[in-house]
Amino acid sequence: MMGVQIFNLGKSFLFLLLGVFLLPGLVGAQANNQKQGSGRLQEQARKDSTEIKALLKRSEDFRFSNPDSAIICARQAIELAGNIKYEIGKAEGFKIIGLVYSDKSNFSDALDYFNRSLVVYQLANDTIGISSIQNNFGSVYQTMGDDPKALQYFFESLKNGEIVDDPLRIGTAYVNIGTVYSNDELTYDQAIENYQKSIPYFEEINYDLGVAVANVNLGDLYLKQGKPALALPFLNDALKGFREIGIDPATPLNFLGQAYLDQKDYARARNYYQQALASAIEKESKGEEAKAYLGLGNTSLQLSNASAAIEYFKKAQEVADETQLLRESSEAFAGLSKAYSSQNDYANAFLAQQSLAEVADLLRKSDYANEMSELRTVFDLERKEQEIELLNTENELNALQIERDARDKQTLSIIVLLLLAIFAGFVFQFFYMRRTNRRLDFERNRSDQILLNILPEEVAEELKENGFTQAKEFDNITVMFTDFKGFSLVAERVSAEKLVKSVDYYFKNFDEITERHNLEKIKTIGDAYMCAGGLPTPNRTHARDAFEAALDILKFVKETEINPPKDIYPFQIRIGLSSGPVVAGVVGTKKFAYDIWGNTVNIAARMESGSVPGRINVSEHIYEELKDDYEFSYRGELQVKSQVFKMYFAETPELAPA
Repeated sequence: MMGVQIFNLGKSFLFLLLGVFLLPGLVGAQANNQKQGSGRLQEQARKDSTEIKALLKRSEDFRFSNPDSAIICARQAIELAGNIKYEIGKAEGFKIIGLVYSDKSNFSDALDYFNRSLVVYQLANDTIGISSIQNNFGSVYQTMGDDPKALQYFFESLKNGEIVDDPLRIGTAYVNIGTVYSNDELTYDQAIENYQKSIPYFEEINYDLGVAVANVNLGDLYLKQGKPALALPFLNDALKGFREIGIDPATPLNFLGQAYLDQKDYARARNYYQQALASAIEKESKGEEAKAYLGLGNTSLQLSNASAAIEYFKKAQEVADETQLLRESSEAFAGLSKAYSSQNDYANAFLAQQSLAEVADLLRKSDYANEMSELRTVFDLERKEQEIELLNTENELNALQIERDARDKQTLSIIVLLLLAIFAGFVFQFFYMRRTNRRLDFERNRSDQILLNILPEEVAEELKENGFTQAKEFDNITVMFTDFKGFSLVAERVSAEKLVKSVDYYFKNFDEITERHNLEKIKTIGDAYMCAGGLPTPNRTHARDAFEAALDILKFVKETEINPPKDIYPFQIRIGLSSGPVVAGVVGTKKFAYDIWGNTVNIAARMESGSVPGRINVSEHIYEELKDDYEFSYRGELQVKSQVFKMYFAETPELAPA
């Protein structure tokens, strides 16, 4: 079993530290804010900041007993902090939500909220806050099996803690560094050294939880060395400490179960594992739940009860698979293989062994963490194409209505001018002609502007001159798709006025960004935005232009998410890019729309649907073009009908989850 990080029991204890030790810092920040303004404004700011502090404290108190209430209180604090521009309050709120999601083993959402908190801390130059979030990132990545990345974050957290001489940050980092070293018997000595280094820092600030965690980790290390008798005193002290503090005791209970199992005291082992399972289920601690099932499975194996062992291992594997816990999944398959073998069921034993080998390969892969922490379910292509076709029909109808309105206005203007000509006669002919020419110029310019809003300038000129346009083939362009996370759910919750105003706000800014980067907007499809580079005039910079536009769009969306304008819903965005050949042209005879077709469009759409909020997902074509100038991480392969394509995430630490 993996050592306990000070982040939680198996996942996320860190916020309890912050709740106890960083809230005084919040008070100081509030006091500084209160110096600005006077009179009623000053008094209101003081009341608001006090309320934010109370909401955050309630959120901390609810974190383990009522996680949903913890999230509600944190969001209320974030909203109020945003109203008075109290940035650190927002960062603390984001952090609590991330910790609750981590407690539930929802690591993707946890990393997302930690990243929001980190951005605010960085903008505020809050070194303590940065250190705490780096620790949170490391704890999530270690729980998911990416020890090298976890260790990198823990070292960065330690460095920042030493800069500000914060005992809590320093002690926390030492404990978590020890948990990484404890995963390899070659570094057990370094693990013990780091655990022991943490204790004086915790005792300096009377931090009982830190001491308890150090004890449980030392007990875990003795278990790994095959010394259960030496582990028991540390584990019993840890269990007592956890219960006195009021923290979920599932982790020390699981370790105690293992200690007695190693000593072949099967009755006590089963008792402690059952206590751990009940506590983990109550607190929705999936990691500890999986470990309790594993312990009960191993105990049943020792008692030659293979049938019970198989059921426990299956439950452990289900929980591990649901929450992407590779180590626990590996142990579950190993246990199933042994249990089936003991029943002479070699077919199922072989299948379990194959699954074990696959998980072991994933644990060894250097890019595993990125694949498992970020990869989401890819949308079904046919469904996406149907949605695009339906929404495209709506856009064509809108374009037709615009054309009809323009034609009606032009006809009305001509009738008015003719009536004026008859009434005025030849006496006013000179003035009439001049006025008519001006009016016609105005309408012509207006018609041209409407046309340019629908078609690229080069295509519009061809249409005006010839009455039609020729479809063109482009050997290599870049297509970009974006859409908003959970748009359909948001549309059900917010008013139509706010929804339309929010989408319009984002798309207007996207238009400015794409124009600045020499891209051609193709169309919007509901909450999706499509643009392309390298057409209608071919160029060699289209991949770079589109990628840099994607970075600017992602930056804009992140900034809006942190500080949304009034009545603007703060969406999160997915972005996908791909390069390749397309056919482009104008469709329709009475209603015009400039569009592009080809496999490149489908691949770009799948890159977007296969992305995650806050990330840019690119195809192999983009990667090969830009890999020397930008950093990317390989995500695996995506099958589009009969073709298989490689995917890469753009690494943008300042914008995206680490």
